[in-house]
Amino acid sequence: MTKKHHYRDYILKELERRQRKNPSYSLRAFSRDLEVPCSRLSEILNGKVGLSESRAVNLASKLNLSPSEQEFFVDLALSEHARSAVLREMAAQRVKAREEAFGKIGEEQFAVISDWYHTAITQILLLKDFDPSVENIAQRLGLSQDIVEKALERLESLKLVMKTPEGRWVADDGKYSSTYGGSSEAARSYFLQMQTKAVEAMSADNKRRWDMGCTMVPTNRDKAKEVAQKIRQFRLELMQELQDCEDKDSLFALSTSFFEMTDLQTH
Repeated sequence: MTKKHHYRDYILKELERRQRKNPSYSLRAFSRDLEVPCSRLSEILNGKVGLSESRAVNLASKLNLSPSEQEFFVDLALSEHARSAVLREMAAQRVKAREEAFGKIGEEQFAVISDWYHTAITQILLLKDFDPSVENIAQRLGLSQDIVEKALERLESLKLVMKTPEGRWVADDGKYSSTYGGSSEAARSYFLQMQTKAVEAMSADNKRRWDMGCTMVPTNRDKAKEVAQKIRQFRLELMQELQDCEDKDSLFALSTSFFEMTDLQTH
């Protein structure tokens, strides 16, 4: 399989991004920030040495990559350098599946669909009296400023946000949502991330407002299809009611789950 991407591309892109912000930023400074010896980083970038899984994971966390990009970065490294042939093949298959998704909906679109904070950024821009600076967005959403800057670049390239002549970020489409996407893997990644955010909201030391419930009930599979459709309609109506309110001052997530608990019996 010929890969369209390489993990070295992500390292070089981040180096270039930092050098654009600071022209005096050097490879030595980059190696220091990545906690990789400069000589070893040079060898990695020149293709003289590869990456172990542990080093790939460590690097991915320091390159300000989104969660989906971190997974892809590690898989790219494993597909070349994993010691086990089985692990290399498994990683190669995941790389292939993701690159096929890139081909269908585009790499930037895939990133926007996969990672929760892209939607959050477009929606937080709609809050009343909110100063949409990178610093404020990062603080309100609990993100690093680097991640916010990258997300805004992606969103701007898709015309989902824009920068006014005064330098303020505004949402181009207030009804943008990542709920549905052209890739099942992207949708799966998005929902898993939102489930993690729900768990964080319920932590004992978290002061955010939350209201969640869970009920198990026996029913018929055909009836379940009808209920699923009612849930979708209810969600759309409720979201419209929330969006129509004035003086928006906070960002909430509405999440509904309806899934089968038992395996289908075979006769």
